[in-house]
Amino acid sequence: MVNWDDPSVIAFCGFLYNQIAVFLLGFLGNHVLTRMDIEWSLITRKRRFSPVLIPYLFGRYSILVTLLVFVLTNRFQTKVACDVMYKSLAFLGSAASYCSTMNLGIRSYIIWKDMNRVVVWVLSLGCVAHAALVGLQASESVAFTWNSQTQACAVVRTSHITMFVFYLYTLIMDLAILMLTVAGLWRKGALKSAIGASLSEQCLWYVVGTFVVTIPAVVLPALNLNVIMNVIASMPATTLSVVMSSAAVLSLKPEDISQATSSATTMTRPNERARGVMQHRRHRAHVTLTTNIILEPHGDSAALESSFDVRSHGKTEESEETVSTAV
Repeated sequence: MVNWDDPSVIAFCGFLYNQIAVFLLGFLGNHVLTRMDIEWSLITRKRRFSPVLIPYLFGRYSILVTLLVFVLTNRFQTKVACDVMYKSLAFLGSAASYCSTMNLGIRSYIIWKDMNRVVVWVLSLGCVAHAALVGLQASESVAFTWNSQTQACAVVRTSHITMFVFYLYTLIMDLAILMLTVAGLWRKGALKSAIGASLSEQCLWYVVGTFVVTIPAVVLPALNLNVIMNVIASMPATTLSVVMSSAAVLSLKPEDISQATSSATTMTRPNERARGVMQHRRHRAHVTLTTNIILEPHGDSAALESSFDVRSHGKTEESEETVSTAV
C-alpha cells in the first residue's frame, strides 16, 4: 500500500509533474507551430478578425504561456513570488479549459439564437457560471511557497474540492453543448446534411476526447491522495482539450465545406447568370470564413444554406463571387 503522504512519494510525484509539463510543452508547441492557419491569415489580412476567434486564440496561447513559464521556473533556481505567479498560471490554465468549451459552445449558440431564446439564455448562464468557476479555481485551487532548501517553488496546499467541481462542471458543459448542438440541428432539419453531420460529429468526438482526458482530473482531486496528485492531471486535461477544440475550429475550412455541401447558391457575373452557367474559377483567393450558421428547416438537407465570402483578384480582370455554404 502506497503512503501518498510520504515525502519521498510526494517528491517523486513532483518529478513526474515536471516531466509531464515538459512533454506537454513540446506537444503543444509543435501543434501551434504547425497549425497556424488562422493566425497567418489574420497577419496577412486574408481573414477579418472576429470576436468569435477570441476563445480560439486565447485558449491556445494561454496554455502555451502556462506550460512555458512552469517549465522555465523549474529549470532556473531564481527566487520568485511563487504564490502570485502560480495563481496566475492557474487562472490561465483554467481559462484555456473554458475557452476549449467555448469554441464549440459558440456553434450551439449560433444554431439556437434565432430559434429559442430560452435555450440561449440557459446556455449563456451556464457559460457565466463556468467563467465564475475559472476565477474560483485560480484563487483557491493551489498555493505555493518558496522552498529555500530546494531553491524552487513548492506546493503547500491544494483545494481538491475546487478542482473537482471545476472539471466536473467542464464535463457537464461539454455534454450539454453536444446535446444542444445535435438537438438544434435536428430541429432545423439539418442533422443528416453534410455540414450538419460534420458539426455534430466534431462535437461528439470532442466531448468523447474531453471525457477521456478530464476524468483523471476529476477523480484524482476527489481521492485527495496528496497535494501533487490533486493537480497532476489538470495540465494534460487542459492541453489536450485545447488541441482538440483547436482542431475542430481549424477543420472548418471553406474549401472543405464547399466540397461537403451538396448544394450551394452561387452568384456569378451578370452575363453568366443570364446563360445559367455555374462555373467555378480557380484563382488565388482571399477567403473570409464566418461563423454565421444558417440552417433552413427544410426536409431536404441539400437546401442547407450559409455564407462565406470568396474574393479573387486576377492580373487582367477582377471578379467577385459570393458562395453560400454552411459553416
